[in-house]
Amino acid sequence: MHRFNSPPSWPEPPSDTWRPPVGWEPDPEWPDAPAGWGFWTNRNGRPASGPIGAFGAVDAGRLEVATAHPSLLLMHS
Repeated sequence: MHRFNSPPSWPEPPSDTWRPPVGWEPDPEWPDAPAGWGFWTNRNGRPASGPIGAFGAVDAGRLEVATAHPSLLLMHS
């Protein structure tokens, strides 16, 4: 279970289990997070990469969605 880790100058999340919904962005009036801030921690409170696609999650090393070129698709009846 990943926990969202708010920067010190941001409001605390409404609960320990709160996760930013897809597409969520911080309020533009909030100050920037400190450089290198880890937005996610694991169940032991250690820095974590975060859930795939979540705000502040690290995307390095993740697979991108692959698409097939139409010329590679075989059609059969």
